[in-house]
Amino acid sequence: MKVSFIESARTVSILMALTLLSNQSAANNDWVYSQAGDVTSHSAVLWGRCNQEQKAMLVFSLATKKEALAKAHDKNSHGKHTPVRRKTQMVTDNSDFTGSIVIKGLESGTRYYYQAECKSMSHDKHASDAGNISSFKTASDRNKPASVRFVWAADLGGQGWGRNPNLEITHVDGESIKGGYVMFETMSKLNPDFALFQGDMIYADNPIPASKEIPADAGGGTWINYPAKDFVAITLDDFRNNWKYNLGDKKMTDFLSKTPVYVQWDDHEVTNNWYPGEIMPEGAPYFGIAADVLAVNAKQALFEYNPIEGRNLYRSVQHGKHMELFLLDERSFRDANPENYDPDGIEMLGKKQLTWLKKALKKSQATWKIISTHDPLSIVTGGADDRDAWGQEDPAVLGREVQLAEILRFIKEHDIKNVVFLTSDVHFTAAIAYDPARATAKDFNPFWEFVIGPIHAGAFGPGNLDTSFGPQYEYLRAPGTEGIGQNSPPPHLQSFGFAEIRKNGTLTIKLIDITGATLFEKTMSPQ
Repeated sequence: MKVSFIESARTVSILMALTLLSNQSAANNDWVYSQAGDVTSHSAVLWGRCNQEQKAMLVFSLATKKEALAKAHDKNSHGKHTPVRRKTQMVTDNSDFTGSIVIKGLESGTRYYYQAECKSMSHDKHASDAGNISSFKTASDRNKPASVRFVWAADLGGQGWGRNPNLEITHVDGESIKGGYVMFETMSKLNPDFALFQGDMIYADNPIPASKEIPADAGGGTWINYPAKDFVAITLDDFRNNWKYNLGDKKMTDFLSKTPVYVQWDDHEVTNNWYPGEIMPEGAPYFGIAADVLAVNAKQALFEYNPIEGRNLYRSVQHGKHMELFLLDERSFRDANPENYDPDGIEMLGKKQLTWLKKALKKSQATWKIISTHDPLSIVTGGADDRDAWGQEDPAVLGREVQLAEILRFIKEHDIKNVVFLTSDVHFTAAIAYDPARATAKDFNPFWEFVIGPIHAGAFGPGNLDTSFGPQYEYLRAPGTEGIGQNSPPPHLQSFGFAEIRKNGTLTIKLIDITGATLFEKTMSPQ
C-alpha cells in the first residue's frame, strides 16, 4: 500500500497553496450534476442539479445509444436516429435547484444513456448548461437467470477526514490513484451493475477542518482537507451543503455517472446515534434542539440530493431470477436507544415496515434474498445507555432483538431460503456466521452477515458481539487487530463489499480493501 501526504508545514495557508494544482483533478466543477437510482427492470429515477443556482428547466434526455444524445443536439445531423426521450422539471431554490424524474416503460437488462441539461429561466433564456453523458443498466427480468454484480458502501467523509487532494494509493493493478475520495475509483474498476449506499454517506454532525494531525501510528504528518467544511448541520441549507461537499469530488461523480445507486440512511445523515423523540444536549452546537427537527431538515435534503423514488426509504427491488434486495429504514421508526434492554422488546422497524418485510420475504421468488441493514445485527454499538444497533452485549434477547428474533423465526417457519444480511456502520470489516447451536435464541436457521466500511472515514473497532443469536467472527480486520490506534484515517483499514450472483445462482461475497485487494471471500450455492 502506498500512502502519500504532505508531512509538515509552516502554516495551513501555505499548505492550501500547495494543494491548489493537485486538487484540480480531484474536484468536480461541473455546472450540472446528474445520477440515476432506484433502477428496476422497467424504470429508473434520474436526478440532476443546476449548479448555476438560478431558476431553470431541468431537461433529461434518454436513449439506448450514446451517440444519439449527441446527434439530438446537432442541428446539422440528418437521417434516421435512435429515438431520444425527454422529460423536464422546473427547479428553483425551493429544492436547492435539484430535481428527480421517474422514467418508466424501459426495457429490462438494457444499457441506457442520459444527459441532464439546465435551461435558464432568467433574463437570458437562451443560456443553458449540459451535463456529461451518463449511463445505467436496468435490472434483468425477474424470470431471467441473469448474472448481477454490485458493490455496497457506507461511511463517507467522517471524523474530519475529508477531501484530501494528496491522498494517494497504489491499486493492486499497479495504477496510482490520487486525490479526494479514491475509493470510488477502486469500486469503479469492478464495473458493478449498481451500488448500494447503506448510510452515513454524509457526516452532518462532523466538521471537516482545513487541516488535521494524522496519528503517529498511522504515519503521522498533516492531513489537508480542501475544501474544508467548518460546521455542524442544523438548518436545511446546512444539510444540503453536506451533500454538495461530497458531490464536489470528481471521483465520486465519475462513479455515479456510470453506476446507478440505491440509497439508505443511517445516523450521521442527521446526528450520531439519534432516535425519534431525542432531545439534544443543551450546549453547543445543538442547544437542546429536538432530534426530530434535525431529522425533518435532514430527510428533505436526503431526498433532494439522491435519486429515490417516492418517500419511503424501505423498499425492495429484484434483479433477475436470482436476487431480490431488501432495503430497511432503521432510523425513522425506532424506539429510544436507552430502552434497548426492555425484555418485552422495542421497535427498530416499526409495525408497518415489519409487516411489509415479512410479506415481501414470503412473497419473493428470487433465489437469494439479500437484506441491507445499516445497523449490524450483533456487533454492539454505543455506550451502555445508548445501545444504537440491535444488541446490548447481553446473552438474553432484549430490546430490539425481540423484533429481530421474530424476523428470524418467521424466515424459518415459512421456509424462506438463502437469506443473507449486508451491513456497515461500525467502521471495520468482518464476516459473521450465526448458528442457533451457539445462541440463546434457538428458533432460526444459520445465516451469514457481512460487514464493511468505512469507505472514507476513521477506522474503529473491533466491537464486541452480543451472543443472543450465536454469532462468530469468521473474518475480522480493525485497528485493534492490526495494532494501530482508533480513528485511523484513509487509506488505513478502509473497505467496501462486492457481491456477484452468477447465472447458475451461485453467490460470491468479497470484502475488499481500498487498494482493490480481496480481504475475505465466500462463495455460497443456493439451497
